[in-house]
Amino acid sequence: MVPKEIKNVKGRVKVVVRDARTGEVLKVIEKENVITDAGKAFAADAYANFVLTRSRAWYIDIGTGICDPTPQDQDLCSPIIESVTINTGTEENPNWVTYYIRRWAKQADVTVQNNTVIFHARWMPEDANGYSICEEILFAATPARVTYLYTPRAWLSPDPLKNITQSADAIVAQHASFSCVSKTPSILLDIYVTITFT
Repeated sequence: MVPKEIKNVKGRVKVVVRDARTGEVLKVIEKENVITDAGKAFAADAYANFVLTRSRAWYIDIGTGICDPTPQDQDLCSPIIESVTINTGTEENPNWVTYYIRRWAKQADVTVQNNTVIFHARWMPEDANGYSICEEILFAATPARVTYLYTPRAWLSPDPLKNITQSADAIVAQHASFSCVSKTPSILLDIYVTITFT
């Protein structure tokens, strides 16, 4: 049960697309986001006992899904899952194995202003190129579990990586979709997630 003091939780997401060379702002997208049921419950627990958040860090992850977020969401609609093929044998006797990784979650910078928390992450020119970015999630997880998502030789199937709640023991607090942004090396992508407690 969410305490009365933080029952009203509102969120907004701002996506800022910048020219990677000049820093010029090319596009800004702003809209309300969906605070998940798990996010409200997590906020209530943190409000009652801040120790629960100490072992976790905040992350923003991006996806390619075009969908309507709901309070029950436990992940992106379409997370970015990539494959890597590794020779687990020798040069003379190769054994090529395909592994899967999920590597575009970024640890968020967190700023608190009165009753508002602002989370920010940036994708650099070398990050997530060739994808049409249409959604994001804010989640809390232990850094070791997040690192495990993009550790080669850890995942032989992409299926477990499609649910970050289970694969990383993550708590998805927020989910938003927006007008798709084509990520290329010439783009810096900044995402700001704002959550206000009233």
